[in-house]
Amino acid sequence: MRISEDIPYESPYSFSIPQKVALSTLPTLLYYFLRGLFSLCEWRIYDKEFFTYTLEIEKKVIIAFWHEHMAFGAHIFQGTNYHTLTSFSYDGELASRVVRKFGLETVRGSSSKGGSDALRGLQIALEKTGCVGWTLDGPKGPRRIAKPGVAVLSARAQAPIIPMGAVVDKTWRLNSWDRFPIPKPGAKITVAFGKPIKPPSSEDPVEVEAVRKEVEDSLNNLIFRIQKAVGVKD
Repeated sequence: MRISEDIPYESPYSFSIPQKVALSTLPTLLYYFLRGLFSLCEWRIYDKEFFTYTLEIEKKVIIAFWHEHMAFGAHIFQGTNYHTLTSFSYDGELASRVVRKFGLETVRGSSSKGGSDALRGLQIALEKTGCVGWTLDGPKGPRRIAKPGVAVLSARAQAPIIPMGAVVDKTWRLNSWDRFPIPKPGAKITVAFGKPIKPPSSEDPVEVEAVRKEVEDSLNNLIFRIQKAVGVKD
């Protein structure tokens, strides 16, 4: 559900006829594929109270995760109307339409065009829904290296950041920059939430960089701990 006219929901790009055809069919197919596949997997979710308690106390929270785990986030938070960020590109449009099938919404923007509008839209979404998700290394990587946008948004909204990491014991991986995982039927998907990270007190570059690095390290350490606990190498 779209909550504000001030949020950029649409891409300004024009897509080719083949892309338009794909966008009319692929989102539904991908949604039902993921939904069916996830139903065949065993889910283990730990420490979600870090999220629920922080949201209860602070009233707004940013969930931080890597691009490769966005489908797991969509599954866990489906139907909440929480917002996340996708680019203006064709891939971003496809991701946006799939996310909407899960009962979530996307703010549109990128670091090269519309970044300020996207941050403003995410801030509005935070105020209205209480939570937004952020793919720290999206939309094109490098893999598992956080960009500063999440810290900037955290500073502007004064919203704490909750890391969310995931590990799958049996998976195929796409030949993409993020090595996107496709769980094999019967796989165990282990998801864990980390302790809240305080927002920067201002948008001072030194503070923003400190929080950016803290989020990056916290999320990578969280994934390492999950891997160690379940005996899986990434």
